[in-house]
Amino acid sequence: MSFQFGRFRLGLRTIKTVIAIFIILLFTHLFHRGQSAAMIAGISAIIAVRDSYTATLKAAKARFIGSALGGTLAVIYFFLYTMANYNFSVRIILIPLFVLVNIVIMDGFELHPGLVGANATLLIIALTIPETDYIGYALNRVLDTFFGVAVATIMNSVFIHDAPIKRRKLRELISYKKNKGQDEDK
Repeated sequence: MSFQFGRFRLGLRTIKTVIAIFIILLFTHLFHRGQSAAMIAGISAIIAVRDSYTATLKAAKARFIGSALGGTLAVIYFFLYTMANYNFSVRIILIPLFVLVNIVIMDGFELHPGLVGANATLLIIALTIPETDYIGYALNRVLDTFFGVAVATIMNSVFIHDAPIKRRKLRELISYKKNKGQDEDK
């Protein structure tokens, strides 16, 4: 399903993304999670919404693992950075090194759809982390990412033709029509 306006197209993926962002903004507001939670969850949803349910699940898995890895590396970075008394030399060595480690691990496990998100999580946490509660902050950012990916996965399960819910309903409809046709033959 898509609408064409000259050279501009409004497709199902765009509609799903907009609905996901709406849901994320609503929930982060209702649960007082703040703008940074909405930003992280929103970016995660934008990255995770795909053309098919299968691709979304693959991207969601990679995004979940990448976020956890990025968050873990950010906490390790911040621990080492604080141990070095916030020395800038440590920052410019460790952050690129941890991005490298992140990419190598994600690539090694063939989690390519999660590469961008993994490094975005790493950088967002490492560069915006408060000095007082870095583990809690990192955990919250990873949970925000999980929320965004979960909303994107739900959007695809509702709106995509290859989602299990849609396949089950289609099978039931086909079975119903077959049975109805057999009943009429009798």
